[in-house]
Amino acid sequence: MVTTPVLIVDDSPMIIKIIKKALLTCNIDGCQFDEQHLYTASDGMEAFGRMGEGHKIKLIISDINMPNLNGDEFVEILKDTGKLEELQVVFVTASSTKIVLSPAVKENTLGVIYKPFRFDGFIEKLKELQKQKSLNEIELELIKERQVVKKSFIERICLIYLDDLNLDWITDVLDTLIEETFSNAEIDEADYPEMIYSILSTYLFEEEIEHSIDSKKILCIIKNNAKKGELSENRFALIDGFNSQLKHVNSKELEPKEIINILISPLIDKISMAMSKVKKFPKLKTKLYAPNFEYIVEELTKLDCDFGDENLTKLMLEQKEISLFSQFVYDFIDENKVNKSINAVAKSEALGLELTRGFGGLLKNISDLSRHYCGNIEFYIWKKARESNEIYEYLKTNMARTMPSSSRFLLHKGRVTIQEMQLYIPYEKQKVLVLSNSLQTLGVFKGVVNEMFPKWNFLCFTKVSLLDAWLHGNIPDKIIIDFNFKSSIFDNGVEFLKLATNRYPIIKDAISMEQLYFISNDDNYAKLNKYKSSYNFSIIQEPLSLDGIYETLIYD
Repeated sequence: MVTTPVLIVDDSPMIIKIIKKALLTCNIDGCQFDEQHLYTASDGMEAFGRMGEGHKIKLIISDINMPNLNGDEFVEILKDTGKLEELQVVFVTASSTKIVLSPAVKENTLGVIYKPFRFDGFIEKLKELQKQKSLNEIELELIKERQVVKKSFIERICLIYLDDLNLDWITDVLDTLIEETFSNAEIDEADYPEMIYSILSTYLFEEEIEHSIDSKKILCIIKNNAKKGELSENRFALIDGFNSQLKHVNSKELEPKEIINILISPLIDKISMAMSKVKKFPKLKTKLYAPNFEYIVEELTKLDCDFGDENLTKLMLEQKEISLFSQFVYDFIDENKVNKSINAVAKSEALGLELTRGFGGLLKNISDLSRHYCGNIEFYIWKKARESNEIYEYLKTNMARTMPSSSRFLLHKGRVTIQEMQLYIPYEKQKVLVLSNSLQTLGVFKGVVNEMFPKWNFLCFTKVSLLDAWLHGNIPDKIIIDFNFKSSIFDNGVEFLKLATNRYPIIKDAISMEQLYFISNDDNYAKLNKYKSSYNFSIIQEPLSLDGIYETLIYD
């Protein structure tokens, strides 16, 4: 291994001695130190002179507060003179308060190690700073990869706006402004309107063009073009991110635990975050549903041109990316790429086995996530379909007495046969919880309504004690509560719901997915409407009728 030349800059001989001992007695991955190549300076001026002596310094360890020239001033001079490239810089300081470095200096240093320290403690902290720098570099690469599509979208919106003004625009100037605006920051889509406003304002000012910027027009252009911008977006950067991390671990000499952490931990974090958003939706078989979502959306958009929206596009893109990544990980394991693609595995069979187990566990989580996404998309499509007057009328006319769902719509359109429909049947089953003190009311749902929905199981309760036992082992898909449902503890169904949401968290999921219904007569409408702001529910009107129940459960 080639020796790593180091420059130690400090006005304290004792600190220099400690740092030298640390470098000569401890191991740092990718570095080798010897006494002959450890150079010293007592301040920034002397250090700058050392840099000109041709020692090919690779690591600078410098105090911040020194006579003649401070450490941060020294680094700024190195940056301005182009000597900072391919250099690692670490500051040491005895300051009792945290040092605030300028952005330029902070960007070009590993960080700060605070005195006092022992020689072994110094090395541990140096390793931590180097590791964090590596992780930051990986994240920066991922940010830049994600920025490519975002920059293209921002530029397209700006050009559309300028074209509408009938102005001659200069692409190079616009590109420069976009680059400066993005910098190395992670940009969220919520920031687009303000960013575009700022870019256009600066552009028109620099080109000495007098024209006011219309914020509403910017929002309109973004909305009309958002779907186009999303179509090519790699939202989670799962495959690209993994390949970038793989490249990184193959370029460094890292400990097995670090390799596992770098390759698997970021993926686990991304999958966990995505799962937290969709885990309440049922897991639907990906091979049945995912291939048909795009067709269903296209057909429903023909009925209502405003049907598709940004959120639905995002969900479908994310599901597709997750599904592709699931296949990617499967192939990575199946084709033994753990051994073929990761250099360190050749030296450690145990590392290969640990990585294979890690990827195997990850694969299961990814597969589950993809199925939850299908459940989310299925719910979202038909929720929006029920909110559209045009689609509502089409379904009532052409699919009467049919539960709106992807499988039923595909059967109606002839995309699946009656025989193929049997594959979807298990996913149509729902548990419907019905609560009422009236045996007559419960009899309606348990009898003729149950016959109307043969795939639904209506579970009827008159007492909370019986319900309590059932909820400990079951999750309801829909909840129907008689407003007159009462006991010695609560006076009506809404008061019961308040108590139940605190005691049974699973009820909150049904409410959040708009699967809550109240049975009520005209006299109780006013009382119920007071709670509309707290709970999102539909009303099944009394006296109960099959048509009324069907219309409410299917379309409301």
